[in-house]
Amino acid sequence: MRKVNKTLRTMGYVAPAALAFVLAAPLVMGYQPTDENLWSAKKEGTAWTTRYGECWQSKTGPGDLAPCVVEKKPEPPKLVELNFNLDQYVVPDGVANMGQVDEIDEYIDQLKSTPDRERITIVGHTSADGSDDYNMKLGQRRADAVRDYFIRRGYPEEYLAPAKSRGEYELRPGYDPYSVAQRRVEFHKTRL
Repeated sequence: MRKVNKTLRTMGYVAPAALAFVLAAPLVMGYQPTDENLWSAKKEGTAWTTRYGECWQSKTGPGDLAPCVVEKKPEPPKLVELNFNLDQYVVPDGVANMGQVDEIDEYIDQLKSTPDRERITIVGHTSADGSDDYNMKLGQRRADAVRDYFIRRGYPEEYLAPAKSRGEYELRPGYDPYSVAQRRVEFHKTRL
């Protein structure tokens, strides 16, 4: 037992010294860092495009490469939504952009005139202001208010799913977490 303790104690002294040596070895051996970036290309003489659509090219590599061409993804269909003022949920008074109310009215009229019946799910979202519990309740109040607005505008209640809240759990990427773009109600439809 004494021998094991002595071995462990010795390792406790040697390990930090060994780690320091390993980390210092490149400096001792004359390694000089360079500004050269390593990169790869899809084919010789072209820049490399990542799966995120970014173009990469070496800072010090060849300058006569073919231009990086990013394939454009098709635009997603326009998302119908209402954005609300901070801590607001009443339609139309709490809506940040009154033009969106007109768009929603047109959307509801379009849904009513379509012969194919679709079930609409209304989902409320909030910005990152407030606690999780408060935001879940505010998102639910927003979704319920918009669902009631659909019914007042004449959309059949049986084609509306129960309103849902996601609170602040599905923030929109690329927008400030506290912005009006996060305080929204979205509509998702499924064919019946």
